[in-house]
Amino acid sequence: MDSQLEVNFAINPSKHNTGRNNNRWKDIIRMKRLDIIIFGATGCAGRFTVMEAVRVLRSFSWGIAGRNKQKMNELLQDVGFRSRKNLSKTPIITANLRHKRSLYSLAKKCKVLVNCAGPYETYGENVVKACILAKTHYVDFCTESHFMDIIHYKFDELAKKKGVYIVMGCGLQSMPAEVGINYIKNNFNGTINSIDAYVEFWTSNPWLLGPIANSNVWASLILAKRNMRRFRRRLLPKMDPIAPRRSILSESDVIIGFCVPAPTVDQDIVDRSQLFYWEEKNQRPIQFNSYFVFSNPVIALLLLSWYFIILILTQLTCTRRLLLKCPSIFSFGIFTSTGPSEENVDDTFFQMTFKAEGWDKSVKSTQHIFPHPPNKVVIGRVSGACPFYGVACICLLVAAVTICNERSKLPHRGGVYTPGAAFGDTKIINELKKYEHGLSFEIISTDEM
Repeated sequence: MDSQLEVNFAINPSKHNTGRNNNRWKDIIRMKRLDIIIFGATGCAGRFTVMEAVRVLRSFSWGIAGRNKQKMNELLQDVGFRSRKNLSKTPIITANLRHKRSLYSLAKKCKVLVNCAGPYETYGENVVKACILAKTHYVDFCTESHFMDIIHYKFDELAKKKGVYIVMGCGLQSMPAEVGINYIKNNFNGTINSIDAYVEFWTSNPWLLGPIANSNVWASLILAKRNMRRFRRRLLPKMDPIAPRRSILSESDVIIGFCVPAPTVDQDIVDRSQLFYWEEKNQRPIQFNSYFVFSNPVIALLLLSWYFIILILTQLTCTRRLLLKCPSIFSFGIFTSTGPSEENVDDTFFQMTFKAEGWDKSVKSTQHIFPHPPNKVVIGRVSGACPFYGVACICLLVAAVTICNERSKLPHRGGVYTPGAAFGDTKIINELKKYEHGLSFEIISTDEM
């Protein structure tokens, strides 16, 4: 049945097909696969990903894919000039998001497909399906929580059967949180009950701050907020003591500043990872909360007010269309159709500070129940430069490289996973440290309570 599904998806023979066309498809299938292909290369995110790929993928065979061959040629010439590399022999594959045969043909040409073509709720499902049927691994930037649930429930079993890894959410909004939690776990030397993450962004010249991302990122955020269900959160078992969530506006006790709950997808993705560790490895799930930190409480309140207004507008079809049509107006110029300039990308920074509370190794539990409150606190940090298109692209590419290099350390033999679940036993943290726009990890303090 699976083979028939593959034929229907990829070739869809009709009365107009000829033997020559069938032979062409057979030739495509026989071609030697590249290690990695970057799909959506001429988009804003894809362009920055290709720039980082020159360094990250130097030991791999790789190519780019998109709809317009001329634009891809121009992109390679520009990136080659900037990096002082000859990219003229880099393979170029034309593919169209709306054509299933085109996507299947693309997936057959590589071992790992890096998908930069969003928004994923609109275009992503057929790409994932093509990869599974072509037995090609897949990573993306996806921030649409509900869409991740759809992909998991539709394709997890098929991906396991085919031996394919689908790892979604490998960009800025989840990878630093996921690998940061795993880093803290590896250095805690005990059992963690809860982690609070405090996220800060800043620029070296705030008066010249322009757009930080393009309209596709905005569309992904709007589509993600359209559906507010969190079924993964409800499935997590309740663990005592329950970690309290801070009020809407509070002063941080870890770093200097005022914090508000972070309206990002990392909360849902971390919950999915913790559910995996609970069900698959019988590890006590970590209670996770994330916050944005600001030096000025007024700015924090303005951001929160803006977020709630946008959240309300996403729930109505007419206002949602207006949000998608006019990203620059509703985001005050932060998201535009042209995307950020390289100067804006280079002048931004971020750090995520983790406060982990739990029990040291000497405290024993009975069925994950501890006799007294947490007695240990570890504070760690993950930081990086150029977060929106530097760190994000490095994380995505390193995820693809990790699948190539450490497939035996990934769970099971395939399936749909979050980054924390997929890469928990790998050396991805060491790989992320290697690059200028990668991530830095440090333990700040360890204290007994």
